[in-house]
Amino acid sequence: MARRYDSRTTIFSPEGRLYQIEYAMEAISHAGTCIGILAQDGVVLAAEKRVTSKLLDKAEASNEKIFNLNSNILAGVAGITADANSLVNYARMQAQKYLYTYDDNIPVEQLTQRLCDLKQGYTQYGGLRPFGVSLLYAGHDMHHGFQLYHSDPSGNYSGWKATCVGANNGTAQSLLKQDYRDGVSLWSAAPNQQDETEGSKCGAVELACKILGKTLDATTIDSDKVEFAILKLDPKTGEPKGHILKAPEIDKLLTKKEWTFHEETLVISSDSGSDNDDEIGNTGSIHTLNASSDSFVVPKLDNAIQFILFVQACVECSSTRSRIEITNILTNYLRIVRKNDPDALLPSLWLFSSQLGPPYEPNELGVGKLVLNGALKDVAALSPTRLKQLHNRLGDIGDVAFEATRNVISVVKPKPLTVSQVYGTFKDIATQHGPRSVTAKTNLVKKLLVSAKAEQARWLMRALVQNLRIGAVRTTLSHALARAFAVGTPIDLPSAEKIVRRVYARHPNYTTLVKALLDSGLNELEMKVPVQVGTPVQPMLGAITRSLADVQTRLRGQPFTSEAKLDGQRCQLHASLVDSKQKNGWTSPLVRDNTYLYVRLFSRRLEDMTEKYPDAAMSLYEIFKNEPSLSSIVLDAEIAAIDDMDNIRSFQELSNRSRKAVDVDEVKIRVAVFGFDCMLFNGETLLDKPFRERRSIMRTHVPPFKPSSITYAPWDHMPSIDDTGLVEISAFFEKCMTMKAEGIMVKLLDYYEPTDTDDAVKTRRKALPATYEPDKRAESWLKVKKDYLEDVGDSIDLVPIGAWHGMGRKNQFWSPILLGVYDDDEGAVTAVCKCMSGFSDAFYKAIGERYAEGSSNVSKHAFPGVIIGDTSPDVYFQPSEVWECRGADITQSPVYPAAKGRISDKGLSIRFPRFIRVREDKDVEQANTAADLASMYEKQQSG
Repeated sequence: MARRYDSRTTIFSPEGRLYQIEYAMEAISHAGTCIGILAQDGVVLAAEKRVTSKLLDKAEASNEKIFNLNSNILAGVAGITADANSLVNYARMQAQKYLYTYDDNIPVEQLTQRLCDLKQGYTQYGGLRPFGVSLLYAGHDMHHGFQLYHSDPSGNYSGWKATCVGANNGTAQSLLKQDYRDGVSLWSAAPNQQDETEGSKCGAVELACKILGKTLDATTIDSDKVEFAILKLDPKTGEPKGHILKAPEIDKLLTKKEWTFHEETLVISSDSGSDNDDEIGNTGSIHTLNASSDSFVVPKLDNAIQFILFVQACVECSSTRSRIEITNILTNYLRIVRKNDPDALLPSLWLFSSQLGPPYEPNELGVGKLVLNGALKDVAALSPTRLKQLHNRLGDIGDVAFEATRNVISVVKPKPLTVSQVYGTFKDIATQHGPRSVTAKTNLVKKLLVSAKAEQARWLMRALVQNLRIGAVRTTLSHALARAFAVGTPIDLPSAEKIVRRVYARHPNYTTLVKALLDSGLNELEMKVPVQVGTPVQPMLGAITRSLADVQTRLRGQPFTSEAKLDGQRCQLHASLVDSKQKNGWTSPLVRDNTYLYVRLFSRRLEDMTEKYPDAAMSLYEIFKNEPSLSSIVLDAEIAAIDDMDNIRSFQELSNRSRKAVDVDEVKIRVAVFGFDCMLFNGETLLDKPFRERRSIMRTHVPPFKPSSITYAPWDHMPSIDDTGLVEISAFFEKCMTMKAEGIMVKLLDYYEPTDTDDAVKTRRKALPATYEPDKRAESWLKVKKDYLEDVGDSIDLVPIGAWHGMGRKNQFWSPILLGVYDDDEGAVTAVCKCMSGFSDAFYKAIGERYAEGSSNVSKHAFPGVIIGDTSPDVYFQPSEVWECRGADITQSPVYPAAKGRISDKGLSIRFPRFIRVREDKDVEQANTAADLASMYEKQQSG
């Protein structure tokens, strides 16, 4: 009897709930969308038709979503089709009985009541289950004119001006709140509207089309996907007449206009605001405001932007997969914040980026299920059993929070959350450590949840697990930030984006960037935010080349150097003389003249590695002691494992070194540091200097250092030769192989500018800079790996984005895995191939744990920022890591969208891909790009 309330509609749970009714409503929330909009001259219904198989005969399929109940009443349904058919037949019978008895059409509300009485009866008796369907009733009678009602499985009903049931109903409701206006007609907007949004400038039919276009999980909508019906008065008889549109009429309606909101990059917001507004969409649409709009209501509390505005931006971003639309929404949001609450600009950027600060600072939230579930359980008064049921049913912690809090009623209404308050609390959570940290973190989360429910709770929880899933990748955020500051200045948007992206690549920290933008704007940004010791520079990357012979052609015969590409870990070394001990990094004993040496080491992913390599930091200390000309320096280098004879060992051995708190007196895996570039010398930025000059400065002022103790790591310059002959390069390549190197890096020494008589001009080739290009894969650096000598083809770094359930021996694992490349133009990962080779059972198990069904990084739908193409994996992965793979060759593919349009109207795919290893030193945006893939294909085709 303890659990019977969960399976019977006649027994209440201890919390006073009828779970079977809630389960029925959950089933409806996954059904096709159905929208109803009441106009002054009629009612429009629009519904999504879901075709579950290409083999289904559409002409014979019973997948209707809109029905005629009587001459004066239409109904749209969402839910189980069989249940809908049963209720529709019952409603038609009741309408005919009324007509037979009274010789008149049944009043709309009376028919609604009769169906609700039937549905409510199914919750009163044992052995019955609720109807798994919700209905929208669109009707007209002489008593109340045009009416729109909605009923749910419990038997409740209510009248509406506009509403939605089924999938994505939350997004649709938000859009309806923004754009519906009293007095709207079927085909034209409401007159005399002073607070127009783009959506409010149209009639009810057009509004329904627009909202379907925004909420359906499809790139286009047509008569195969939707149904439309219009109820209006017959102009001849004056009687109500319902008309369900046929396929040609729907297609004509949908092609009449492009049913997407007008994309505006500019927004002007008002200074007015409401302290009590806690509903999504009451402020207006962030996306659809244009430059002349002054109607946007900014929700503020004591002049601080409320968290509800951040939530609205997340809701609007999550409702689209268009990178342009997401950029516009974020731009508009940042402009609103900049104007109304500049102090909330930085917290907003960190929250959108799912970080509390830069990756090299200690900003770990450390919030797990114990903290989140404890806070939810207390705030929503949920039993552990009920909370577990929500997790099992919904999976996503944000959706669980939405469901758990949407009906919570507070005796005293709490103050609205502000963006700065939420971010500040997150920072407080990150500082909690020790045996009582779980309790402290839980209490802090509870304080936030008390003031948040429904949508706010959903996005608060997603922010806490740092997984918003709105497609706000770094490039998109930087473009939005640039646009937000470019409006109203002479700087055009592309130039602004270039400036911000360039500065961020040199100094990747929003804290410094935003302060400079607020102080001086875009004009002085590069001067205000320079390369600085203690802040890592985004690393420069090399382009892929498929043969040694290709090197001279791609570098136009200009002088270059060939360096060993060691199989180690990329490291950026920062060192500067300071007059006091520093908070982060490592500060040495006194160097000279009452000065210390401040040292920080960073990984390719910009994470602090100073604790991992204290012996490398100690070597810099010795170098500075012996070089009085040095005051500060930033070096690019490779750290490799070595044995007792200083011979280079494999990367696998290096990966076994502890990551934190390595004791220099008890080093078990020795390392050596090989420097190959210099980005800053004695406070002067060298990024714009040619490589020959940068290298000369490094070699002159940072000489090799061979220590006599394991306390210090050996320091040397990367082995290289400055010879352009193919024979010499090949010999050097072979020598590097004996050093256990991956291959060589070929680098242009001097800047190359084509002349008027140069063949490069005739072939429209661009100039080749020899400068250091942060966060770019430049053509002036060419990567040649040993794979070429083995005649296997180059490895390529890909991102796992989906998977299928394994078959046979692999039925307990994910296999195959869908992989993708990063597309700079799309700001998304695009699918390129399936991989099922190269995995061990242990790695399969690790994949299953990392991408467990029901976890926040696994979904039944593609995540924002992922383009799948014509393949359909069983599950989709949140892009979060990079795998090195190798394949036989690259082919054109009609299935995969990677690099589509770069070679032809088809995409590119990798044949027979094989997994090599996880690239822990790379993040998603550092994977190979669609442009890389296209370049590899072209070189493959040219032999």
